[in-house]
Amino acid sequence: MQTVDVESAMQHSSARGVDYGSLVEVKTLDRKTVKFRVTDMTAEGLGGNKGFYRYEDMLSLRVESQAAGGSDNTLTYILGALGIAALIALVANADSVSVCSGQPCPRN
Repeated sequence: MQTVDVESAMQHSSARGVDYGSLVEVKTLDRKTVKFRVTDMTAEGLGGNKGFYRYEDMLSLRVESQAAGGSDNTLTYILGALGIAALIALVANADSVSVCSGQPCPRN
């Protein structure tokens, strides 16, 4: 997780690196720690299924780094594996394909 500058978020009305769906960890001034996915973003703070937290009430804010998320990478790996499997199947069945031009193909 990457630390987000809470003071900067208050000044610019947004937390840098935080988007809808981001997993965040908020530590409040009263020392409570909550993790949630962001479903609500306003100039005042962030919200999710655990409630709404104002920037001014945050002691710290951390967001899951994009590299750690992995959901985009997982889809890429799955599609790559399927593509390789299809290529192998095509090559394995290539002996049953014949290309003839101009005259009928001889039958084996």
